[in-house]
Amino acid sequence: MDKTRFKELLKVNLRYANPQQTTKNREKGKSGASLTRSLVMQYFYSGLLFLLIYGFTMLGLDFSQLPGYFTYYMALFGIIAFSQGISVTYNIFFQSQDLPNFLPLPFRQSELFLSKIAVAILTITPLVLPVFVLFIFAGIRSNIFILWAIVGAILLFSCFLGVIFSICSFIVFGLAKTKLFKRHKQLMTSILLIVSVVIAVLGILVMNWQTTQTQMMVSDRPAIGFLLPFFYAITQPLTTNGLLSLFGLVGGVALLVILFRQLLLPKLYEQLLVVSAESTSTKRKHKTNQNLRQVLFNYHVQLIRNPSLLMQVVLNSVILPLVFIASFGFNGGIDLSAMGIQFLGVAFLGGFALAMIMINQTSLIANVISLDKENFLFIQTLPLSLKVYLKEKFRFAYLLQLTLISVVIVIVGVVFHMPLLHLISALCGGLIGCYLMGLRYFRRDYRLLLVNWTEINQLFSRGTGNLGLVFTMIGTVFLSTILLVMYSFALMFLSVLGVNLVVGIVFISGSFLWYHHYQKHFWQTFE
Repeated sequence: MDKTRFKELLKVNLRYANPQQTTKNREKGKSGASLTRSLVMQYFYSGLLFLLIYGFTMLGLDFSQLPGYFTYYMALFGIIAFSQGISVTYNIFFQSQDLPNFLPLPFRQSELFLSKIAVAILTITPLVLPVFVLFIFAGIRSNIFILWAIVGAILLFSCFLGVIFSICSFIVFGLAKTKLFKRHKQLMTSILLIVSVVIAVLGILVMNWQTTQTQMMVSDRPAIGFLLPFFYAITQPLTTNGLLSLFGLVGGVALLVILFRQLLLPKLYEQLLVVSAESTSTKRKHKTNQNLRQVLFNYHVQLIRNPSLLMQVVLNSVILPLVFIASFGFNGGIDLSAMGIQFLGVAFLGGFALAMIMINQTSLIANVISLDKENFLFIQTLPLSLKVYLKEKFRFAYLLQLTLISVVIVIVGVVFHMPLLHLISALCGGLIGCYLMGLRYFRRDYRLLLVNWTEINQLFSRGTGNLGLVFTMIGTVFLSTILLVMYSFALMFLSVLGVNLVVGIVFISGSFLWYHHYQKHFWQTFE
């Protein structure tokens, strides 16, 4: 293998591993060696940050006596690595679509694949570095010579990475071979990325919930059985149990490598070529007898078939409500089954507040105009009313956003045992909140219109940027919570009719003024 060619291949694939970060660095004027160095340092800083955050929390625990927490930390970082590994493996092998460009060049097939695999593992490694420290701490606390503890940690850490990458590869490459994936490539990719992230978030939250339930009752938490071989291999390396665990892990990884080489690798080259060819020659079906609304609807559906967009929209819309549900719902901390009818207004404003939290600058309705790219400039030249076009676009994005909000409200209602009447009231609040907040962010998208973007994160960072997004979401959560608590206490200690009347007048007046403002300063400007 030529080291120079392999090094250049590593640089190319490093850019595909994280296209958003590559674009940001290029916008700062970095290229060539400086761009490569910047990308590598990003992974270094990420690994260092994870080590600093979790390394200190591990110092106070004797993992040699706590197999439960040992396997918990392994599972925690394994889930994070799995989610990232799915995305990275797909980006490097499929999304890059660079294989046809290498055909006329003197690169071997083994060099191409090894470089991609190396970069995929490099991308995952910073996220699981605390597991390496975990192995070292557990070995040292088991009175093993520090040098042997480090050697054992390196071996087990390599096995851990091998298992994670193998699982990600089997999922991505196996799915890419199916007829369903070939027919609906973008849709299946979006589902794959979204499901992997949702599984990761749910897994982390459920494990944290289990830890909260057990940490006050016992000194250790229940161990995760299939990860115990790692524990025995590092804490009891010279015992029969430890040696069998070590040989079993090494043998298992070797078996996964053999299966990957025999089942996936032989036809992977042809598979990637076919995917690249299909991506460059997409056939569109011509539909007849459609009215304007149907034509625009199909066009808008095509716009949102972007895996990165769908993943970001779902994550930024549901992550905060999901954390809330997991923190207060799964442990029975909140039970709304006994809510009286006087709290219907509270439920209504709760749904309204949830819509305010879920709609932000990363929402679909806040970016749907800019998704047109240069097409928006072309559409303005057509004999089509721009107001009619934007109305249809707003309607499309509003219905999708409302669906997402309604699903979350129903989940909240079920988890917190909300009475049916109150759940309906919350859904009505979400419907109105989605419309009013949608007006604000739809107009914001038009005001900050960007048609030459290359990565979806460029749209999300418009205006206040990511820091502003965080402060806005946190501020909305705190302000909504305070107002809902004040409203609830007022109903309990003051006149129910009087309080509801005042709140109703304020809400209706504010909503009307909000609606009138956007009608006058946005929609009427197109007449």
